[in-house]
Amino acid sequence: MGIFDGCLLACDIDGTLLLNDYMPQVNIDKIKYFVGEGGAFCLATGRTAGAISSVTKRIDCISPSIVANGSMIYDIKNDKPIYELFIPDSDKRIVKAVIDGCKTIGIEAHCGKKVIVLNQNQESIDHAVYEDLDTVLLNYDEALQYNWNKVIYLSANDDELIVAKEIISRFEHDSQFVDTSAVIDGRRRYYYEHVPRGVSKAATLKILCEKLNIKDGCCYAIGDYYNDLEMIKTADIGAALIDSPKEVRAAATTVVCNVQNGAVADFIDYLTERKLNNGSNV
Repeated sequence: MGIFDGCLLACDIDGTLLLNDYMPQVNIDKIKYFVGEGGAFCLATGRTAGAISSVTKRIDCISPSIVANGSMIYDIKNDKPIYELFIPDSDKRIVKAVIDGCKTIGIEAHCGKKVIVLNQNQESIDHAVYEDLDTVLLNYDEALQYNWNKVIYLSANDDELIVAKEIISRFEHDSQFVDTSAVIDGRRRYYYEHVPRGVSKAATLKILCEKLNIKDGCCYAIGDYYNDLEMIKTADIGAALIDSPKEVRAAATTVVCNVQNGAVADFIDYLTERKLNNGSNV
């Protein structure tokens, strides 16, 4: 038996585990230590199932994970979803309205591992390259045949995003929207994500804990941005990075170093110290 038997560590990818595809070796080593001590390590990311290979090719001990900002739990080992939700068909009309009203904004519909590009711009091109996405260009009518786990609006400037948000605000809907970001080529990109109502990393983390039979008090989470905030609050012990927004840091049990210096390893060291000092009472 290891000190982390029955424990789960949920980890954001971009800006937490890696940055610009750089993952500190110390993160990899400490994750293997955590799993070797009986813990389960999962991803909790806005990325979809087809966009996590940059992590899975370096870490081979990842449990079923939260992808698409909570729209899916994806079983990496068996290459299949074990839980997923979809944007209601009635809300897909919102995407058509944004396409018609803001012709320069990038729009992606994520459907399992498939990524449909409904409106391409430089931001969507950069995003596809960065996440190694398997994309296909389809028009709106062609895309309607698929179930959408989430949609991303990718803007090159604030004005585009303001226009898109104003268009979206005109609709009654059964979805929700969240601001997200990623650092690509040294520049933080800001996106607006459209997901089914009630979906979040936090909500799906609770479901995953039940599926994995995680012990009470043994759910841990680490993230760096606003879409990680509720997950950090939900976890029994939550960590934020030192350069996270102040609201995210304020929600955390502990604040760790930046991604370049091994934030995830820093958190695992913190958890290890608590375990060794307090036994199972952490």
